Amino acid sequence: MPDTDSLTTQQLFKRWRSGDANAGHAMAQRFSDWYYAISASRLGDRDGRAPLERACKRFAEGIVTVSDANALSEWAHSVLAEELESAGQRLNGGDQPNALTNRRSPSELLQKAQEGLPGNQIDLLSKAYDRNFPLDALQKEAEAQGGYPLAVLQARYALKLWLRDHEGVKFSEVPDSPNLDRAPLPLYEAGRMPNQDQEHAFEKWMLTDLTLCKDVAEFAAFALSMRGGVLASSAAASAAPEAPSSPPASAAGATAGAAASSDADGGSKNGMIIGVAVVVALAVGAAVFLM
Repeated sequence: MPDTDSLTTQQLFKRWRSGDANAGHAMAQRFSDWYYAISASRLGDRDGRAPLERACKRFAEGIVTVSDANALSEWAHSVLAEELESAGQRLNGGDQPNALTNRRSPSELLQKAQEGLPGNQIDLLSKAYDRNFPLDALQKEAEAQGGYPLAVLQARYALKLWLRDHEGVKFSEVPDSPNLDRAPLPLYEAGRMPNQDQEHAFEKWMLTDLTLCKDVAEFAAFALSMRGGVLASSAAASAAPEAPSSPPASAAGATAGAAASSDADGGSKNGMIIGVAVVVALAVGAAVFLM
């Protein structure tokens, strides 16, 4: 699709309204990837699939009723927000392998990373993704490592780098120097945004920054496990090496469940959705002829 990557969502929408089917396909793919990033980050690939599919269907059916490009993102976000609300908003933990993890347990991969990363970074991430850990105490610990929330963002990217280099997780968004504007990213993933308005504003920002959107999407399975305290469990285990270790009780069931599912169950190999996006793109591309 020539010239579509450089266009804003509003520009794609206007071109689609003018009869450009390629712009319609590109726009629908962009919204599908955005929807996937948000739903996977909040609910995981497996649990987020049903609300994601419903939202994509509603998007394809309702986009023809939207005439104002400036109102597009607000309308599209409200569609997904309603579906996520009905599904429970956000899971506070879980183990949902996907294609990006090569069907391996995200929790087990994180436990391996605990052995390779500095203990202060693991401890900081553990506390940052635990909403029960007091925010003021977290801020004090982060200040000693470079400031809050920047130190948390740096630890998050150090974790992604380790998983990529040592476990072959094919992350594409691992910057050499973190973008300071993205400092709120771990707060969003951890469910620590001050209020829902700021959380929704962050999600709408993701639509305007596709690398940020992909960053959230490809780390979603790990953020979910971290919200469940997997790094805290790892830190506790390393602090008491004489205690016998045992695998998480849910690991076998989670792995078995993942093996039974296909790559269509959420994440693609690059962390973004495939099947649903194509269906929506076709629907939107065809809808231009009905306007």
